Amino acid sequence: MRKLVRTYIIVLSVLTILSAKIVSVITPEHYPSLLFTIPVFYAAMLGVMALIKRSVEKKGKDRSIFFLAYRVVKILLALVYLLIYFVTVGTDTLVFAVVFMSFYVCLSVVETVLFMKGEKKS
Repeated sequence: MRKLVRTYIIVLSVLTILSAKIVSVITPEHYPSLLFTIPVFYAAMLGVMALIKRSVEKKGKDRSIFFLAYRVVKILLALVYLLIYFVTVGTDTLVFAVVFMSFYVCLSVVETVLFMKGEKKS
């Protein structure tokens, strides 16, 4: 789990820097004011991941249950987050959604690869 957290934070930091630079260069007039909340959301997902992992381990369930439960919770929270952003802010939604989904895909790949490596070891 430590390797996952370390890798997740490194990838999240790189994505944050890259997305801020790319969006400011490509479309500075459409730079979303709340773009900084995307990395905050995904950092909070680390906490959600830990809570789900602890809950699954406490019940003595298989690790695959943790993986499936985390994926369902992650996508539901992501949809709620996007919906709240679209309803409250309503400007530059396309740019925000593209950046958000790029974070989602990149971090999902990292999680999947590291979860698969963890399963091979056990």
